[in-house]
Parts: sequence; structure tokens; C-alpha cells
Amino acid sequence: MRILFIILVPVLLYPIILIYFNKYQDILIKSEFAAIERQGLTLTKALALAENQYGLIQNNQISSPALQSLIPKVEYASNIRVRLFNMYGNLIADTKASMKYSPFVKVSPLPAVDNTFSIKDNLTKFVSLFSNLISRPLNLPIYKDNANFLIEDFPEVIMALKGRTKKTLRQDSKGKLYLSVAIPIKNIRMVRGAVLLSISGKKIEQELVDLETELFKAFGLILLATIALAIYFGRSITNPIVRLSNEADKIAEDKMLKTFNLNQFRHRKDEIGNLARSFFKMTNELQKRIDHIAEFAADVAHELKNPITSVRSASETITKVKNFEDQKKLIKVIQNDVERIDRLINDISAASKLDAELSRIEIKEINISRLLETLVDIRSSTIISKINLLKHTEDVYILGDENKIAQVFDNLIQNAASFSKKK
Repeated sequence: MRILFIILVPVLLYPIILIYFNKYQDILIKSEFAAIERQGLTLTKALALAENQYGLIQNNQISSPALQSLIPKVEYASNIRVRLFNMYGNLIADTKASMKYSPFVKVSPLPAVDNTFSIKDNLTKFVSLFSNLISRPLNLPIYKDNANFLIEDFPEVIMALKGRTKKTLRQDSKGKLYLSVAIPIKNIRMVRGAVLLSISGKKIEQELVDLETELFKAFGLILLATIALAIYFGRSITNPIVRLSNEADKIAEDKMLKTFNLNQFRHRKDEIGNLARSFFKMTNELQKRIDHIAEFAADVAHELKNPITSVRSASETITKVKNFEDQKKLIKVIQNDVERIDRLINDISAASKLDAELSRIEIKEINISRLLETLVDIRSSTIISKINLLKHTEDVYILGDENKIAQVFDNLIQNAASFSKKK
């Protein structure tokens, strides 16, 4: 589960971070602003040409015939709301206000009624809700759609009347986006007025939801593939370890260690293979130890059986022997056998202590050449025989306990000296 969690966290964080920073929304807003600006530039050029054609500029205002010929076309070609201002900032035309006097009929078909369960619709609703929950809040000015227009609420119009195109992003009280672009109307480098194009961000929000829905579909496929690969990866690690654990449990129940069957893992070239080889080696060592214990127990039983048999025979015979000297001999035999048993028990105890001590020994690197030189110098002065040490040109190192190794060689030297002739 930890492996699965570590692998999935970056995958899960990616869409959350992407949606939080509104990268797609920023792209769509820039694209929509560019489209509005293109329409606005076309409109302002057309208005300037129409004004020149009619030649009805009165008091530096856009003439009525120019407005009547162009404004309705803007309204019924798109969802953009257009407002025109004279050079003094007075509102002189509004496509929203002219709708009730328009001869055009705008037809919008109603959506079909469908009560069936739709995975696509539910996914879209989920993505929309999820996006609204985690998206970074936009700190935007509030869009005001007052009946009485106030130019102070639209500073971009003021900028346009100064000859500069200005884009502004707003949101209403419900958090819906509104995009506005103010463009100056110029005629021979003179600003005749301004056009304010406004549009709801509903299209952007819908495109964003559609885009994020597709993102979630792709993310779902990636997530499924990642989970499958993570499970496979985790199982490739845990399954061999589980099998090793099961084999260890079997070994704990089977004293003969006949259940170890992990040869396929021993040939792997990774850490699992190293673990399996170490486990196999440990098992073999345990098997050898068990065999040695069994042999040792048999030897102990054999060694103890002889003196015990002798004691039993002597004790049974002593009651039947009348001769005092023979009784003394039998008692002597019993005493010798008891001493022999006592020595055997002491030897067994000493062997057990030695075995336990060896298991706790601290292995270090030993310079065996220097150790032998020191040992030979000490023993040459205490024994009669002469000791020759054939030295190598380089020092020889082994792993072990220095005191125990010195004791081994000291025993070998003294045993050799005791069986050697003088000199």
C-alpha cells in the first residue's frame, strides 16, 4: 500500500494543481479577448467609414444612420453586447436596449428532455463541481449592469476615449465571468467615440468544463494504468518476500527443513535473489547445526551408556559378592565410572558454553603473520624443541577472534612439542 500510495500521489496531484492554477481558463480568456477585439476593430472601422459616407457628423457625435445600419448586425451575429459612446463619454447606443424595437426574431431551440441516466452528463457535473471547489479564486472587479449607465463603472471606456484599447475581466455576484473590450473610433487620428463590447463568460466556462472533462477522461486512463503498474511492481517485491515468509513458517514447523523450495528466486540478479540466497545459506547452516546436534546427542548417549551400564552391573553384582576384596574392587569400579560420567557432563557443559561463546564472538581482521611471530617468540623460550617459522613476504590477514586463534596455534605448538624428540 505504501508503494501504491507513493506512485499515485504525483498522478493525483497533477490534475488538482492544473485546475487550481486555472491555466486552461487563462488560455481561453486570452483567446476570447482576441476574438472580441477583432470584432470590435472591424466594427469601429465600419463605423468610421459609414460616418464618412453619410457625412452627418454633428456636434462631434456619431450619426444616427450609421448606428442604425451597423448595430443590429452586431447583435444578431453574436452574443456580444455593444455600446457606443460619443467623444464626451455619453452613451448613445446599446444593442441590449434596441432589442425590443428590432424587426428581427431570434430563435433558440429548447434542449430535448432526457430523463435517462447519462455517464457523460454526470461526469460533466462532477468535473464542474470539482473545478469550482479547487480552482483558485479570481480577485476580479464586480460587473455592474445598472439601468442608468455610469461611465465611472467602466474605466476601460475612459481609456478608449483617450485613444487606447483596453480589456477588462469582471465577474458578477454569482461568480460568472464577464469580458469587456473598449476600442476607440478614430477618423483621421481623431477620436470620434468609443465602442464597448461585452460578453458573458458562459462560453468560456462551458469550454473549460468540456476541456477538463476530457482531461479527467485521459487522467482516468492514466490512473488505471498507473494503478495496474503499481500493483504489478508492488507484487513483484512482496510476493517473493511472502513466499520466503511462508517457507520460514514451514521450517519452524518442520525440523528436518525439507520444505525449502525457492530455487527460482536464488537465480535472480536483484535484492530478492540476494535475500533468497542468504535464506538458503542460513537454512543449510541450520540443517548442518541440527545434524551436528543429533550426532552430538548420539555420541553423548553412547558415551554415557557405557559407564552407566558398568555402574548397573557393578551395583547388581556387589550384593551377591561375599568377598570383601571383591566388593572393594566393585566399589572402585563404580567410583571410576561415576567420575567418568562427571567428566563427560563437564565436557558437555564446556562444549555448550564454547558453542554459545562462538555464536557471540566479535569477528575482526587479524594479521596472522604478526600473531604467529609473537606466539613463536613466546613459546621458543618455554619449550625444549626448536620452532621454525617460514614467513611470507607479505602479511596474511584472516577474519576471526584474535585470542581464540592464538589459543588454537598455541595448542598445536604445545601438542607438537610434547610428541617431538628432544632438540
